[in-house]
Amino acid sequence: MRRTNVTYTAAVIACTSALLAGCGGGQEGGTGMPSGAPAPPPPAAGEQQPGGMGTGEQGGGEQDGGDAAQAKEQLQGQLDQLNQASPITFDPDSSELSDQGRDAVTKFAEVIKAAPQDMKFTVSGFTASGTNSDQDSQQLSQERAQAVADQLTQAGAPADRLQVSGQGDAEGDPGAARKVEVSLQ
Repeated sequence: MRRTNVTYTAAVIACTSALLAGCGGGQEGGTGMPSGAPAPPPPAAGEQQPGGMGTGEQGGGEQDGGDAAQAKEQLQGQLDQLNQASPITFDPDSSELSDQGRDAVTKFAEVIKAAPQDMKFTVSGFTASGTNSDQDSQQLSQERAQAVADQLTQAGAPADRLQVSGQGDAEGDPGAARKVEVSLQ
């Protein structure tokens, strides 16, 4: 049974890598499985059908823990990609979401809704250098994070899975200034 799980897990990892890499688009050196790759063997009589991501009732506890860790890592990768590709930004000294910000939040809400119910998320707000004081910076970053959390719940993400955190000044990191990021707890 362990050999079947290892083979199945290897196939899942290869497929997931191909999806995360944009399916390779037929490029050489892509991370997708070769077209001649063997399919995972069917389970032997009496063995559990692989359910992926730790959903089986049987099997080794370490395998289920590994699947959960792998699922969490993949989900954080999706969030990181969204934080890069669709940043949730704000105008200077503002906590009101722009249209672009609302569109980005909708994408994050879809990821959160599709995630396993036991996974919780942190919504972290940041400000740029030059805000009047540290207290003002902290308050503005908290307001930004709360505005995003409110929009996430309006888009269907469960509020009890969100933790809001104002981080204050991004301290010299212009890429982190005036935005909100969503990550796994």
